[in-house]
Amino acid sequence: MRAGGRAALFMTLALAACRSRPSDPPPVDAGASAPPGERAALPDCEVLLPLDDRELMLPGFTMKQERACPTCGPLCSFRSDAEPGLAVSVTWDCNARYAQSDIHALMAPTLQAGGVAVPALGRAAVRRAPAQGMSQVLAWDDDTDCAVVVTWLGGETERAVEVARSALTATTPAALDAGTPGAQDADAGEADAGDSGAP
Repeated sequence: MRAGGRAALFMTLALAACRSRPSDPPPVDAGASAPPGERAALPDCEVLLPLDDRELMLPGFTMKQERACPTCGPLCSFRSDAEPGLAVSVTWDCNARYAQSDIHALMAPTLQAGGVAVPALGRAAVRRAPAQGMSQVLAWDDDTDCAVVVTWLGGETERAVEVARSALTATTPAALDAGTPGAQDADAGEADAGDSGAP
């Protein structure tokens, strides 16, 4: 497969994994307000994967950000001059339903398609090989309502599991709340309120 075709396949699979989520929300008590289905926005790659975490996760790689889709997290792509045939991406899919869904139901589509469970990674994780020389790890965080998707093309594809582990470690409630437009507006409003007191 040509380099351009491999890159297009890589991007397509990364986005497809982000968008594959349960379609039916769990039932909601009529007396309770419905939980939010998705976060309005997620921070940029620089916030979700700070430099220290990136250097431990993929030393020597440079990061580029693309927006995966309006409701997905950013797509953080990594390349290395030392390993030109290797491409790695990390993206997030955050949805309140994940915390309420049965984890076996979340894993089932990937397992039925030939994937395998990855032990001791987040709340649960699965790995699959959607194409030759490619590995994709989908891991659900146990501290947030997010899933992390790592797509690895070329080189030692087993390393995708460790990248997913590092990305999950960096995915915290504080990181998700930082850098989002709503959080910035709230901070600005609080600052203005404090500075505009009457003399």
